[in-house]
Amino acid sequence: MAPGLQVPLAMLFRLLAVLAIGGMIHRHHLRVTEEGQRPILMSEVRAFIPDAHTLRLHTGSGGGLEVVGAGGDFLGTVCRSMPHCRGVKGYSGPTDVLMTYGADEKLRGIAIRHSYDTPSHVEDVVDNYLFMERWNGKGREEIAAMSDLKASKVYGVSGATRTSEAVARSLALRAAVGFDSASEDAFVFRWQDAALIIVAGLGTLLAFSKNKIVQRRSLALRVLIVIYLGLISGDLLAQSLLVSWAQHGVPWREVPGLVVLAVVAFVVPWSTGKGAYCTQICPHGQLQRWLIKWVPSKRRWKLGADSKWGLLTLPGALLVVVLLVTFLRLEWDLAGMEPFDAWSWKNAGIATLVVAGLSLVFSAFVPMGYCRYACPTGLAMNLVRKSRKGFVARDGWLLGLVILTTALYFGYETWKPWVGG
Repeated sequence: MAPGLQVPLAMLFRLLAVLAIGGMIHRHHLRVTEEGQRPILMSEVRAFIPDAHTLRLHTGSGGGLEVVGAGGDFLGTVCRSMPHCRGVKGYSGPTDVLMTYGADEKLRGIAIRHSYDTPSHVEDVVDNYLFMERWNGKGREEIAAMSDLKASKVYGVSGATRTSEAVARSLALRAAVGFDSASEDAFVFRWQDAALIIVAGLGTLLAFSKNKIVQRRSLALRVLIVIYLGLISGDLLAQSLLVSWAQHGVPWREVPGLVVLAVVAFVVPWSTGKGAYCTQICPHGQLQRWLIKWVPSKRRWKLGADSKWGLLTLPGALLVVVLLVTFLRLEWDLAGMEPFDAWSWKNAGIATLVVAGLSLVFSAFVPMGYCRYACPTGLAMNLVRKSRKGFVARDGWLLGLVILTTALYFGYETWKPWVGG
């Protein structure tokens, strides 16, 4: 192969590999979550209409099911937001919401049936009775008209703003089905999105700029990034987020700032060979760099060659676990295998907090220990990184992930019975 072709061909291979993996995750998700899955159960309806006896197809405007009593009397209607509102995503995915109307066509109540969003955020929404019950007593047209959340004075749940707002938009969009007011979810741009774009820009500037003024202020800029991204917004990239986007689509309408941050994280190393996100933006990485200065060198651990080799394979092994969990639909929260959700300290789960604590302890004695030896998200960004040599050894890892993804996708009918699919 001509030396001049190796670099562009290697870049093309990495791009196609990532698109292939993401595409198969997306197609697999659609395959197993088509409309017939997760049917509405009578027990769900009876929580709001105790006399419900049977359900039958509702042929009127809006679809859904009719709720019928033991004597054949009409008691109301019930519907779910999925799949109509599949495109309405919160922080990392859509939420399936049950809507139960009485015979008077007034909403009796809502319930979250299933969600692909962050579990802790969903729990916060479910536990907030003011939010969950504010829709009760409203008719379909009134709910459909509440698509403009600010104008309708619908406020998100503290600590789960994006998840609750996505639920609210799903309710409005589902209620609007059959009305002329039904429309695609609107583009939303908040000050938080502008802040994330600024963070992405600052990280890129720090990665490339040799300006003396920028270099002198680099520490202050990094502290600013850590304060906002780590302690205020908590919008760190993670496998749970990336997998959910692959499954449901990139939510550029709902969280454009976070999408820009993700684009910078992957496109910059792919096109230039420099990693802006891992080296300049990620708060967990920055904290590890500061630990290097705080812990005396004499207290650091010296890893042997065998230990280093074993640890270097860990991030790749974790990516394999991510694919297995995703395709086999195992009951395992991917957020718990990385420390990044711990920065959203109000909603962080115990597993994430433990992983975060252990990763920092390890990195205190092994410089950049978590980034080098345990971060699957960092490895994912590194696998697409441009190399002046063209094809390199890490492309073998990427090829292996493509082969595994292909086997899981096309072998679906074979392994489905073994995992209860």
